[in-house]
Amino acid sequence: MEDNKIYVFLSHSHRDYEKVRIIRDLLEKEGFRPLMFFLKCLEKKEYKELTEILIKEEIDSRQRFILCESENAVKSDWVKFEIKHIKETNRPYEIVNLDWSNEKIEGAIRNFKKRSTVFLAYPNNLYKLAVAANNELKKLDFRTFIDIEQITYGDKYDARIIKSLNEASSDGYVLVFLDENLKESSYLYHEISIALRLSYINSHIGEPTRNRIIPIWASNNLDLSSLFRSRPDIKLLLGGYHGIDICKKTIKEACEEIGNKLLEIDIKYFQ
Repeated sequence: MEDNKIYVFLSHSHRDYEKVRIIRDLLEKEGFRPLMFFLKCLEKKEYKELTEILIKEEIDSRQRFILCESENAVKSDWVKFEIKHIKETNRPYEIVNLDWSNEKIEGAIRNFKKRSTVFLAYPNNLYKLAVAANNELKKLDFRTFIDIEQITYGDKYDARIIKSLNEASSDGYVLVFLDENLKESSYLYHEISIALRLSYINSHIGEPTRNRIIPIWASNNLDLSSLFRSRPDIKLLLGGYHGIDICKKTIKEACEEIGNKLLEIDIKYFQ
């Protein structure tokens, strides 16, 4: 899975600096770039308006946020200001309580990483669309896996695919780009089958059970009746109103739609 140098805005009280450093170090270990925003000179009252502008600009430039919750944070006017602006701009944020055990904090950081993860499965004829969507998602600070970028000559192809699908299907997202060329003999069908199997396994070992496999409908000409007859699990995934419809959109519009929908799912998760 590709680490896209994702920045994470840490909302925290400066009185918790030493504890917040633990969060920062764990995030860096997982490949993130955490931001601990505090400038001593901006405590001066005459700089309050400037500080607010800087904080808003920084938040508006980021997609990933963690509230380092504590008694000090609850009392901090700046933490309240930051969280208020994050909510007003309709962004999701993770809460990590600084009084949690190290084990629980480490688990929260791992889940935060997984929730930022996207696997893109696509047929060859939708290659350009998939690559463009991959680039859009990286701009939105998702960690992405697309085979053309991350599997090199000599890699064990199936092993890499299964490893990355497992990461994404447990608590990330698997985007399945679909058109009329989906056949039971295709590699895309093979990837869908693996994702469904892993999703089923993860749902029985305590992982979240929300549907993480999202069809991307790129054509109105799909006839999946034969697949539905032989594979009820495929029907469960692809049948009915589910997924993201991009049939009538340009590649640019489709990529924006996919990015916006994933951010919406993130927001609903934290409500």
